[in-house]
Amino acid sequence: MPRPDVALISPYPPAGSRHAGRSGVASYAGNLAHALGEHGLRVTVVAPTEPDLPAARERDGPVTVERRFSRGPRAVPTAARLALATGAPVVHMQHELFLYGGVGAMPGLLPGLGMLRAAGVGPVVTMHHAIDPAGIDAEFARMHQVRAPRHAVRAGLASVQATIGRLARRVIVHEPAFAPLVRDATVVPHGVEGVAPATSPTGAPTSAPAAGAPGAASPTSSAADGEAESEDDLRLTLLCFGFLAPYKGLELALEAASLAREDVRLLVVGGEHPRFAEAGEPFGAALRERWPGIAEFAGYVPDTELPRWFARADLALFLYRRPFATSGALALAVAHGLPALLSPTLAELMGGAPELVAPTAAPALAARLRALAGDRAALEPLRRRSADLVADRSWESVAGRHAEIYGEVSRA
Repeated sequence: MPRPDVALISPYPPAGSRHAGRSGVASYAGNLAHALGEHGLRVTVVAPTEPDLPAARERDGPVTVERRFSRGPRAVPTAARLALATGAPVVHMQHELFLYGGVGAMPGLLPGLGMLRAAGVGPVVTMHHAIDPAGIDAEFARMHQVRAPRHAVRAGLASVQATIGRLARRVIVHEPAFAPLVRDATVVPHGVEGVAPATSPTGAPTSAPAAGAPGAASPTSSAADGEAESEDDLRLTLLCFGFLAPYKGLELALEAASLAREDVRLLVVGGEHPRFAEAGEPFGAALRERWPGIAEFAGYVPDTELPRWFARADLALFLYRRPFATSGALALAVAHGLPALLSPTLAELMGGAPELVAPTAAPALAARLRALAGDRAALEPLRRRSADLVADRSWESVAGRHAEIYGEVSRA
C-alpha cells in the first residue's frame, strides 16, 4: 500500500456515513478526509476504537481508516506511534478537550506531540475547542459537568493550549476570535457540505435550491413525508439540531416554544451527547420531563433522513450560551437553505448580522417567533444573512487550504 500524504489522528464515523460518532469532530474528519482525497492527497485516518466497530483497517472510499487505539491516558502517544508507522510526511491531529478520554488523556498530549515533532512530521493540530481559561467559572462548570476545582481546570486548560502552541508546527482554529488564544494560530474555517434537494417517498423533490446556497435545499412549511398540509403545519416550524448538551441553550428554545405554542412547533433533532450519556445524566430526558409535549424529539437521525427534517423546518435556532467552538450543525442547517437565529455570543463569534441575533429571554424570543410566524416574508432576509455565515466555506476550498499548510510544514 503506498504511503499516505497525510495521516489524520481523529475519531471517524462508520464507513459510508458522515454525521455519526461520539463527537462532531468525527463528522468533520470524515468530510476533511474525503475533501483531501478529492484534492488528490492520499489520506490515512488513525482513529480510536469504538464499542460497535471492529479494531481493524477499513476503506471508506478513497480514505484508509485504522481503528487501532483506545481512549485514555495512553491515547495520544499510541496514536502518534501509529501515525508515524504509516510513513506519512505530515501528521494532522484533531484536538478537543474531551476527545481522547477526557482529563485522564491530557498528560499524554506532551509526549505524543513531542514524538511527532521530533520525527519531523509536523504536527499540525486543529483545535476544535479554544477557550479562554479566565472564562471558566461556575456557569461553565455547570454546563460542562466539570467537577474539578475551577482553579485546577483553568491551570490545566492553559497548560494544554500552551503545549499545543509550543509543539505543533501549525495550529488551526476555525474562527478569528479563537486565534489570540493559541500562539501563532492560523484560521481555516469549518467546511460546509454541498447538499442536494430532499425527495419525497415518490422520488419527487420536496424543495428547490435556495438562493445564495448552491445546491442547498430550501425548506418548506409542509411535512417532508408528503402528507397534505394540516392546520398544525401552518405554524412556524423551528429546528434545534445537533447533540443534546447543556451548553446548547435548548432550555431557552423550549421555554419560548411553550409561550408561543399556538404559533410555532419545535423539532429537536439529535441524539444524547455521548459524554453526558456515559456519565449517566441524559440531558434529553430531563428536557422532555420539564417541557412535556412542547417539542418533537427525533433522537439520532441517520444521514439519509436529515434532508427530510431540514425540509420540514422554517427556521433553525442555535442558542448556545457559551460557545467555545464553531458550529458544524449550524453550517449544515444553513447549507440546506434554512435561516437561523443565533445567541448573541455565537453571532459575535461567527460575525453574524444583528438581525440574526435572538433575544436571550424566553418572552422576548417568543414574541420574535410569533412575529415571524405572522410574517413569513421576514424569513427571507434572515435566510440571506444566514447564508453569508457560510460563504466561501466549501470543503473544496478548505481542503485546498489544508494542502497548502501541509506543504509549508513539510518544507519547514
